Amino acid sequence: MKMIQRALLIALMFLLVSAPAAFAQYKSIALGVKVAPNIGWLRTDAENYSSEGAVPGIAWGLITDFYFAENYAFSSGFNVNFHNAKISYPDIESFNIGVLNRQYRLKYIDIPMLIKMKTNDIGSFRFFGQIGLQPGVRIGSKAKDSFRSVTPPATVKRDWRTIDSQTNLFRISMVIGAGIEYPIDNSTSLVAGINFVNGLSDVLKGKNAVDNTVEHMAVPNAFEITFGIIF
Repeated sequence: MKMIQRALLIALMFLLVSAPAAFAQYKSIALGVKVAPNIGWLRTDAENYSSEGAVPGIAWGLITDFYFAENYAFSSGFNVNFHNAKISYPDIESFNIGVLNRQYRLKYIDIPMLIKMKTNDIGSFRFFGQIGLQPGVRIGSKAKDSFRSVTPPATVKRDWRTIDSQTNLFRISMVIGAGIEYPIDNSTSLVAGINFVNGLSDVLKGKNAVDNTVEHMAVPNAFEITFGIIF
């Protein structure tokens, strides 16, 4: 939690320093909307915990670019992000020890705080890269479980249910990406890009029921492809 607080403080300072510069020099703002299909997974280093592969999700939101030089902008806005993933770990069900395979549906509002760097026109296109932090607030979390015990052999399944008490309210990620802009008139451009969203904070709470010296731990990562229009 302390790491999240420090990262949020750094992100806030970054916003306070960058945004006034944008307004003071150019007062040039570009607004847009986007949709971003993603492939997400949970990275875990906890003992006997395993990631069970990548799961598709989606995000949508607002793009807000504050230009402080012709080819450089502070890029923000917001994303409503649906991050889906699966992990497995030891658990207990009706006094029987086994393995729990859990699917997650995690929903966040994320606030990107990125530096965007563009090229000059190359033919009809402009290319860009971006990097920065992306703090977020959880607005929903659900899980679907399949528990399998060895002795006696049995499988218990539970459908989707809310697990907000088992997930952290805040998260923070680092975002690095690249993309392309194609102008369709003097003020409107189509945008496409790809981002790697590298989680920096644990999103799970609590301890393992089999071994209470092990804390639940998983960090969300994702690749996303962004499609948008900027005005």
